[in-house]
Amino acid sequence: MKRTVCILLCLLITVSFFGCGKGKEINLRDKLASLSATDEALGLKGKYEKLADIKDGSVDSDLVGTWVTLDGDMTYVYGEDGTSKVESKLYGNSESKFVCLNINEYKVVCEEVQMQSEDADGKSTESTVISYLTYNVDNDALYMTPVEDTTDENINSSNNTLVVLYRADESGNADKSIAKNKIALDSYAGTWTSDKGKITIADGKLTVGKDEYSISIDDKNRLVVEKDGKSTAYTTAVGVMKEYESDDRSKVTETNALSISYTGADKDDKPNLISVLEDWKTEYQWDSYYYSGSFNLEK
Repeated sequence: MKRTVCILLCLLITVSFFGCGKGKEINLRDKLASLSATDEALGLKGKYEKLADIKDGSVDSDLVGTWVTLDGDMTYVYGEDGTSKVESKLYGNSESKFVCLNINEYKVVCEEVQMQSEDADGKSTESTVISYLTYNVDNDALYMTPVEDTTDENINSSNNTLVVLYRADESGNADKSIAKNKIALDSYAGTWTSDKGKITIADGKLTVGKDEYSISIDDKNRLVVEKDGKSTAYTTAVGVMKEYESDDRSKVTETNALSISYTGADKDDKPNLISVLEDWKTEYQWDSYYYSGSFNLEK
């Protein structure tokens, strides 16, 4: 089951950070912090085994509608009848049922998902599980993050990443809602470290060792890094990484995480931060995606 859940979260992370336009600036770290919660803190831990058990659930009218990612690959449709659909050329299509809960200051969407898990011997098992995501609808943007599952004592770490989707009109176009929401550069402020090196982002500059680059957010909400007239656009994801002590899950080390990916015009393109970020294709061999690096925020 853990392997399947990881794939689901990777799917969410991969499609999350696309947007563009002028207007309201969104700090991704603030949004993530306001939505992060555990199943235990929300009172969901072990409470429901199937969607029918949630007697007090309803369909939130704010959530109903069509939501898209800027790359055009993924479309999410939440219906008034409590069915949700995902359409994707890359991942295929899926359909599930959902209900919404209000728990204190959190809104939670509960989705009934068909999962496939594989054990160490390669035996595959199908099951139905309920996934929980806290969410917020603001200015025609939908922000979601998976609720952290605290039921598996064998998991020694977890990751939470913010998902951003934009409301589409009847033609499926989300340009207007995207234009209302722009990612703030402050989302990336600080010094970030990895085994590849260290980068510092502050005051519109990105520093790598002795090299300094100008940075900005483009009309697709990508982080644009520029030097000597040459620029590269990176898609990014800001999340929270938690590491648990193997013998005591109450002892947690929590850090902000920054994932940086590069999408080139063709497979031979390389980003201009090659001195720090090692490029290689993902295990899924997507022709247009390069994974560049993952960093932790220094405190």
